[in-house]
Amino acid sequence: MTERPAREQALAAAATAARTLAEHADQVDKNAVFPEASVAALARAGLLEAALPARLGGPGLDTATLADIARTLGRSCGSTAMIWTMHQVQVACVARHLGPAETATEELFTSTVAAGGLIASVTSELGVGGNLRESRVPCVTRGDRVTLTKEAPTISYGRMADAFLLTARRNEAAAPGDQVLVLASKEQVELQNVGEWDVMGMRGTRSPGCRILVDVPSSQVLDTPFAEVAAHTMVPLSHILWSAAWIGIAEEATRRATRRIRLAGRQGKSGSVADLRLTSIGQRLDSLNGLLQTVIRGYERLDETNADAVATDFAIEVNSLKLAASTETVEIVETALEICGMPGYQERGELSVARMLRDLYSARLMISNTRLQETNATAMLMRRYG
Repeated sequence: MTERPAREQALAAAATAARTLAEHADQVDKNAVFPEASVAALARAGLLEAALPARLGGPGLDTATLADIARTLGRSCGSTAMIWTMHQVQVACVARHLGPAETATEELFTSTVAAGGLIASVTSELGVGGNLRESRVPCVTRGDRVTLTKEAPTISYGRMADAFLLTARRNEAAAPGDQVLVLASKEQVELQNVGEWDVMGMRGTRSPGCRILVDVPSSQVLDTPFAEVAAHTMVPLSHILWSAAWIGIAEEATRRATRRIRLAGRQGKSGSVADLRLTSIGQRLDSLNGLLQTVIRGYERLDETNADAVATDFAIEVNSLKLAASTETVEIVETALEICGMPGYQERGELSVARMLRDLYSARLMISNTRLQETNATAMLMRRYG
């Protein structure tokens, strides 16, 4: 029997796992609990290592396949989809930027991922105004060990993570923008809750604020500057995979709106067979999916060239994708709510879109849209036309 290509296998596995996600989504949301059964299903399907390259023992899936998986998972459970995308970004950040001499870090990293463990991002930090590219907290080196203490407003699935990827200043004398990444296992950190997680949507991500105390060997500080990791991997891949998950959520709401219209048509209700609002939803979804594919192709081109003009243009494109997906998916689900009516407004039921709408309201807050608009405005001043 011919072995199926990795992409086909991964998409089939995602479709199978998505059934478990859908089964648990409402209870995960209602009780604001971590989706243990859903994440376990992803682990059994081999999807937690999706972004791990073949040289490190992973499937080596390309960005387009990762985005398709995110869309599939988004249709079933927004919280689980977001956990998966954030974990994949952390996997990619370490895998793509490990130096050849960083064997101890590679061993910790690959063993964590191979065992089905989650890696959490600790880039948020009190006192920097939401600026990903600045840190106040320094790495403090004593002999061959590094310690740091960081208070993060949010750490997604922090209590359930098996490892953490943290940003910090390179040392006590470093400027705020001179950052490094530190990989720490859960045994090397102490988490102290400083907040609660009782929020509107994405409730299953379990992302309360925490003070995190870290003590690791100095070999677990990545050599690659965080500025490079952020520009080439963390920011663009986050925007791509987040957007794909958000589109998937909107697609499920659209499916429910379509079902509402069909049910009304079978009941012979006037004006129910062809609801023109569905045309608007379809056009917007097609446009978002088209933009997503364009940005993915741009991301692939970025790996082929280091030209400043290409990098600047792509930065504008990927930020624009995030801006569009984080706002238009909300509007799509709002229209689906209008079509579904009161059954859509209910918190539960086959036609409910309440959870999807609440989940999507978080999208514009994940790397603030206002900050991205300011970044794009500055970049456009640097762009050469003609």
